[in-house]
Amino acid sequence: MKQIAIFSPNYFPELGACSSRIQYLAERLKKEGNSVTVYTTFPNYPTGTVFSSYRRFLFRKFIHKENINGITVIRFSFYPSNSSSALVRLFSMVSLALSWFLAFPFLKRQQPNIIFVQSPPLLPVLSVWMLSKMISKKGYIPSLILNLSDLYPRVLLDLDKIKGQTIYNLLLKIEAFLYKKMDFIVGQSEEIINYVQEIVPHKPIFLYRNGVDTDSFKVKENYEIEKDKPIKLVYAGLLGVAQGVLEMIKNVDFEEINAELHLYGNGNERNQIERFLIENFKDKKQTVFLYDAIPSKEVAQKLADYDAAIIIQKKQILGTVPSKIYEAMAAGLPILLLGRGESADIVRKYSTGIVIKTTMNKQTNSTNYELLPKEIRTLKKMTLKERKAFGENGRRAAQAVFDKKNQFKNIKKLFE
Repeated sequence: MKQIAIFSPNYFPELGACSSRIQYLAERLKKEGNSVTVYTTFPNYPTGTVFSSYRRFLFRKFIHKENINGITVIRFSFYPSNSSSALVRLFSMVSLALSWFLAFPFLKRQQPNIIFVQSPPLLPVLSVWMLSKMISKKGYIPSLILNLSDLYPRVLLDLDKIKGQTIYNLLLKIEAFLYKKMDFIVGQSEEIINYVQEIVPHKPIFLYRNGVDTDSFKVKENYEIEKDKPIKLVYAGLLGVAQGVLEMIKNVDFEEINAELHLYGNGNERNQIERFLIENFKDKKQTVFLYDAIPSKEVAQKLADYDAAIIIQKKQILGTVPSKIYEAMAAGLPILLLGRGESADIVRKYSTGIVIKTTMNKQTNSTNYELLPKEIRTLKKMTLKERKAFGENGRRAAQAVFDKKNQFKNIKKLFE
């Protein structure tokens, strides 16, 4: 039995890919006979506000300990934020990095054989490396595994969130330093693997995709779309600037193409989307519907009720593959992807839907949403057999390649 410490900024009951992946990993490692402790924050993602059920703990103490499905979870207070301000985000990240030093007495008692740390954010990883040094002694040095779900600071560059080369170059040096200090690195995409190997070519690195629990998904059976009925599209995920959902609904007339768009999610653009829907559908038929974010277990049962999943990557972020792709595949749902890079490669490779390559108009800073209506019509005009092929191809790939059980096999040996 190994003692395993997992550091992650997100954990259940938060929604999202990171929380889901880390929870599955922790519970699977425990099932394998290990003792697992998760060090995390008070739940706040994606709103940047601590969940109401945890606020009473937040104001009474800096540390809250609980047990979730047999996993010891230790939460530390910090300054959460989903602000668009780079300065506020930086302050939030620094506060998280400092708060994780509160884990020192717990780590000293636990004496973990393995410390697994999630990134981004980057600076808290530096804290965890320092903690590993603080608890090390003669005959005892914990193994360090870094998990990369995004490439920080590269993501700041892709999202135009960083000004000036000085800060960016400093962050690059911290990034390279941390890669070199890790024993193993795990990445959620091939792009991440390739990027890291250029920096530390001899470092052991493993692919561990977000994946899905295919057994939990209701699978689509009926691919028929009645000629005069609207095609029902679904988007379930983060409603942020990078996703571009607000910009899409402003630029696409779903009524004109006889389509409906059903949105499930939360994020820093949700309030703007709500206001737009109220103002835009005051005097006309509503074709875009907004619902609360729902847990992944509910997403697994809901997707198959729709005709296709629409997935958008407004800006290409190196290393990012939305979990929505795996979820749609697991449900046997045809995919309409507006994006590029590895996401587009997956949809094309497994023939699970239609890809529209994202392009940006530099003058207007807008995305080519004008191509969406044409491809939505294309999907609707396809034969039932063609749409069914998209869905069945996706389901097969989800089971054979992207199922969480198969993904865990890729990294299981790191914990043995």
